Order: sequence, then C-alpha cells, then structure tokens
Amino acid sequence: MAGDLEEDGAVVFDLVDDDAVDGDAPSGHAPAGRAGAAGADLDGARGSSADETSSGWSLLGGALGVRLRLLAPAAAVLAIALGTGYVLDGVREAARVDAVREVGGGVVDVSAPLTELWEWEGAVGSGIFGAEGGPAQVAALGDLLVFMSEDDLLALEPASGAEAWAIPLGEDPECGPTGYPGWEPVATATVVCVSGPTADREVIAVGPDGVPSAPRALDPADLARYGSARPGPAGTVLRAARAGTGSAPDGGDARCATPDECTGTVESGQDIVVRAADAVTGEERWTVTAGFVATPAAACTTRRSRTWDGTISLASGDDALDREAFGARIGTGHVDLYGCGANASITAEGALLRGVGEPGAGRIAGLTTGGYVASAYGSATHNTVYSADGEALAELVGYPFEASVVDGVGTLLGADESGSRLHAYEPDGTPRWAGAAGSRFVWFAAEVGDTAVLLADDGAVHGLDVSTGRERWVWTPAERAEDAPPWNGSDYQAFTDGRHVLLRLPDAVRGTALVSLDVASGEHLWDAALADVLRLRRDTSLVAVDGNLLAVAPEGVRGLG
Repeated sequence: MAGDLEEDGAVVFDLVDDDAVDGDAPSGHAPAGRAGAAGADLDGARGSSADETSSGWSLLGGALGVRLRLLAPAAAVLAIALGTGYVLDGVREAARVDAVREVGGGVVDVSAPLTELWEWEGAVGSGIFGAEGGPAQVAALGDLLVFMSEDDLLALEPASGAEAWAIPLGEDPECGPTGYPGWEPVATATVVCVSGPTADREVIAVGPDGVPSAPRALDPADLARYGSARPGPAGTVLRAARAGTGSAPDGGDARCATPDECTGTVESGQDIVVRAADAVTGEERWTVTAGFVATPAAACTTRRSRTWDGTISLASGDDALDREAFGARIGTGHVDLYGCGANASITAEGALLRGVGEPGAGRIAGLTTGGYVASAYGSATHNTVYSADGEALAELVGYPFEASVVDGVGTLLGADESGSRLHAYEPDGTPRWAGAAGSRFVWFAAEVGDTAVLLADDGAVHGLDVSTGRERWVWTPAERAEDAPPWNGSDYQAFTDGRHVLLRLPDAVRGTALVSLDVASGEHLWDAALADVLRLRRDTSLVAVDGNLLAVAPEGVRGLG
C-alpha cells in the first residue's frame, strides 16, 4: 500500500501485493538498493554537487519501512476520513522516532541548537578510570544510563535525569561491561558486579529493571587456580591466568633502559587461559586459550596498563620487563587481551579472534553488523574481517574502519598507505568499490541511509554515496586557525536523527565544536562551541541513550536537547 498526496490535500493509496512489497517493486515505483556493482573500480566517479536523487530522510536500516507497512492500513482509514495527510505524517514521524531510538548514536532531533535540559551531579564511573581522572565509563542498559557512583550502581532516566534505581555494592566493587562513549559501544543487556574482600567475593547480575540477582559467592580457591574474577560481557564472570605450561619463557634480546626505551623481542612465554561462567548460576560458558606470540619488549612492560588483577607496575629499567603480566579491555561484545605474548580477542560467545601485526600494534573492533575487524596500526594490508562466530572472512586492502554511527546497511572503508585511494567493502569484506580519494580522509563519521559522512585532514566534511563512492557534497568550516590541531580522530563523535548528522570536532579557535549538517545536501544547520553548551571539564563525552543526547563527565551528567 503506497500513498500519494494530491493537490487538494487528500491521500490516495495504491494497493500492492505483499509479494511486490517484499520482492520486486510494482510498476512506477523504483526498487530500493545500491546501484554500484560489487568490486567495481570507480575512479573519476566523483562530482561536486549534491546528488539530487538522494533522500534526506533515512529509513534507518529498514526498521522504519517495516513499521510503516504494519501501520499503513490504520493510517489509510484515518487519512481518507480526514481528507488530509496529517495523520500519515504523524505515523511516519512516530515510526521514525521509534527507529532512531534503536540506532547506536541515534538522537531524536539534532537539527536545532542544543541547550542543557537537566543536570545531575555526582561521581560517574568511580575508580581508576573514573572520577579520580580521565573519562568516565558508562553503560546503556536498556533505555537507562548506568554507571558506578562511589559505592552504588546507579541508573538515570535519560529524558529527565531522575534516578531510576540505585544498588548498594560491597567492598572494592567492579561492574561491567562498561565503555568510554565515543571510543567503544556501551549498550548491554546485563551489568555484572563483583565485590567484597579478596577471600569473600560475590557477584550479582542486573537488568534494566534494577532488580539484582541473588548474590552468588565466588570460590576463593578459584583465585589461585584461574585468576581474579572480573565482570564480563553477556552476563558472565571472567577469570584469566597464565597457563603454567607451554614454552619456557625466553627473553631473547629484550631490554629496557627505561619503561619508554625498550628494544628487542620476548620470543616465548606462557599462554593465557580465559574462563567465562554464568554470573547467576556459575555454570561454565566457555574456556579459551590464547597462545603466546613473540612480542616487542615495549609491549611487555605494564607501567601504564592495568593488569588483569588490577595492579599497576611502577618498575623501571630492565625491571620494567614483565613477561607474565597481562590485562584486558572488557567490552560489551568482546574481551581484548593485551600484554606480553597477547595478540587476540575473545567474543562474548567464546570465539578466539587472532590479531594482525605485532602485539600492541593493532586492534580488534566490533562491528555494528555483528562481526569484527582486526587491523594493524598504519598498515594497509593483512587486515582481517571476522564473522560474529569468529570465522575469518576476508583480508582487506586499506586500513579498515566503520562509521562512528551506522544507520544503514553497514560499510567498511579503508585507505591505502598514501591515503589517496579509498576502498569500500560490505560488512563481510566483499569489495564494493574502489577509487581515488581526492582528499585524505581521517574519520568515517557516519553512515546515514546511503550517504557516508567523512572528515578530511583539512577539516572539510564530505558526503559520499556509499554505493558508488561518488561525492555528493562538501562542507568547509568558515575559519580554521593556521595552528589547528592534527585531525587524528581521537576526540570525534557523531550522532544522527536519520536526516541530519551532529558532529563533535576539535576546533583550533573554539576548542571543541558541535556542527549539524543535513545528510542529503551537506547544508550547514548550526554550530556552537561545546563550552557554550556545557559547563563541564574537557574530558566530557557525549552518548545517546534511548534517543536522548547526554553529556557525561567524571563529576556529573547533563541532558541536552
């Protein structure tokens, strides 16, 4: 059923077979989809003006289209009875808002300048990476913002800032998985908290309703056998330790004059065994062994890294070499191991993902489509795409990266070492197109509908057709200081309402700026210095929760709108 608005304001609906809606389009209606052939080389396919066929209103990855199909019959009856298209417009808007709330980085409206709507003051993300310094770690638990605040696990309603619930925690608590907004995903279905004295730790699991599971005592003997207990993804408790078997440690020619001046390689050592158990029942989910790989000496010092058991090494000189120490960044979708001999990640389901390049010189990142990509810093070759279950699918040319916010089919983009040639891939690594980049892109900000929004190293923002690589528009800041900071992608965030994109960008003149652009045309809607919108410290992060935009800092949370 399709609707067209006539001159008198009435809506006329065409009846269409379900088969036509789900498959081929009826006569007179163009089918949705990408025009570019997979793997096509499209050098010279760039233009300088906006693509007039592009839509300024994304269908949000298809979710909105499904909702409209279900709602269309009721909307048709009301619209015909009223003789106007207002009801249908209202249905469309309601469906758009619902769909935006489901998109990571989705905000109901970013087209108008932001102001503070509410303020909550208190410690956010207490602990070594929280209120005592550095950005705060949080979780989006259902439609709530959740974080540790001193000795509580606290949840805020994102629309009002009201405290939804608070759960008292025991001694030395650790809750997770949490993440740094802007750096990694923060959405999770369950938060796990481990607390109590070393010999008497217990664990609880909490869902969006704020009702904790019954505390489960952890066996003190498991500490020596399997390592310290830490909250894991998918409602698990993790333990990890060196295997105690395998190759005898071989320091090779590894030497450190200071923790910052290390040479040589640690050739061999003990594997790392990671175990996951259900937080509520204690039943083992999986056990995975990550084999030791030869490691540069610089990656075998833990001076700046938190080890698995929570200690931080302050050693110097050759004493800074620690062949046994290791740690992990525990995210919402995978566990990323680091330290001497560690070059792997483990998915929440227990699949082992092997890193590429040398340990400490790459990353494994989760994709919104459910897979993973392993890449070596600065390398344009041997980057690997994994499926959700850990199967290696393809090796990519170009250092691959996904958009910070994805409201579309999902795209991986990679530039060669010179930055002059851009490669686009499907989420499974299938080549989509390749062509001259024209500009040196440093950040894939957003994929909204069929438009990719990228930032170039000169500060200009480009809109490309994700199907073909054709340039649709370019927006250039009105002014940029000669001593502008390098565009290294370390302080950038992006959000979308399905029609517009909101970018957080470093600004040499104003510090950090917020810029809103129309996705279809690149039209500049508004911009402001972040300091004019917020009264928070520099390490403030923005996060979208249930369609609301929040500013999070170690000393508080602000609602924006």
